[in-house]
Formats: sequence, C-alpha cells, structure tokens
Amino acid sequence: MASDLCVDLLDSEVDQLLAIAQIRDFDAGSQILAQGREADAVYLPLNGHQLVERSAESGQRQVLAFLQRGDYIGFSTSNRFLYSAHTLTASRVLRWPAGRFYPLAETLPTLRDNVGRISNQVLSKVLDHLFAIGQKRAHARLAFLLWQQWQRVPEATRDQMAVDLPMRRADIGDYLGLTLETTSRAFSRLRDDGLISTPHSQRVVFHDLTALRELAEVG
Repeated sequence: MASDLCVDLLDSEVDQLLAIAQIRDFDAGSQILAQGREADAVYLPLNGHQLVERSAESGQRQVLAFLQRGDYIGFSTSNRFLYSAHTLTASRVLRWPAGRFYPLAETLPTLRDNVGRISNQVLSKVLDHLFAIGQKRAHARLAFLLWQQWQRVPEATRDQMAVDLPMRRADIGDYLGLTLETTSRAFSRLRDDGLISTPHSQRVVFHDLTALRELAEVG
C-alpha cells in the first residue's frame, strides 16, 4: 500500500489500518464521493486515475485535482464533503469509515502525524494551483500541469519521456481556468515551441523537460 499515509508505520500498524478498510471497485466515470454528502469516509486509490471537482449552484465547476495511486481523498473542514470525486479510469479504492479511521489515527501517533502532513501537502498544492491559474499565461499553466503529471511517473518508466493524460481536454481547461479553445491553443503552442508532441489526445511526449520546467516555474 504505497502511500504517504503509511510512511513509517509498523507492519502491525498497517495491518490494523487494513483490517478496517473496505475494497471498492469503480468503473471509469463512476462517482466515489459526492459534494454535499456526509463526510463519512476517507479513501485511498490503489490504481487508476481520479478527478476532484467542486460545483457552484449555477452549474459551473472547478477541477481541483487529478489523483492517482496513493493519493488520499476525504478531507473536509465540515461534516459534509465540499467537493466531489469520480474516476477517470477504472479504479480500485480502499475505503475507511470515518468513524473507525479517525479513532484509530488517535491511537497511532505516526498515522495521526501522516494525516496532518498530507493535509499540509494538500494546502501547498492548492496554493501552487492558485498561483498557476492566477499568474501564468495559458501555455505556462499547461506546462505546470504537465510537470505535475511527470513528477508522478514512476522512475522505472521515465525512460519513455512521456505521460498519459486520462482526463478530457475540458477537464484540463476546468483545472487550469481556461476555455476549451484556449486549452487547445496552449497544447499547440507547446508543440510549436518543440517542448512536447502528442501522438494522440491522451498521451504527451516530452522533448525539452528543462524548458518545460522553467516555463512551469516550479522549484
């Protein structure tokens, strides 16, 4: 169970965590949790890709994050989920009832600390995201997202110099605060500048990672 949730946990503590977990399998496009519903569980994807979004009463939405194996879903500052999460690809997910997970975390200091550290990491990512959509030009915002995705590629497969993008272009636009047309132009700009190529809509091959990283302005 590769996740920041389990960092430095003893094998016996991981066993306790798994003992209260439920396995859930979701088809692509399935809802994992719904905005406004009781925050009654936390989730850990074991495979696949997921999307987190928040919708306004007007129907407008903001994509907040693209997730995958090892990410932790279920944070809430109230007793209701303030966002929705659904699968982009078929996913197997561990689900912990909140009424059992949080009491266990209180008895396992390392698990409690891990949850706190993950909360801080989520906040840091939110701030990076806000900076990207508030300050960067469209193609720089896209470079920011592509660099994020590249950082999640396992070391063993990085020789391919590519990432898969299971999300739609509309999802990317809603994450970056761009229209669909502007998102398409941003892809074209990165291709024209020789930074990437796109063999098909859901795969990006990198040709100049240094320039991409500089454009993304990541530390």
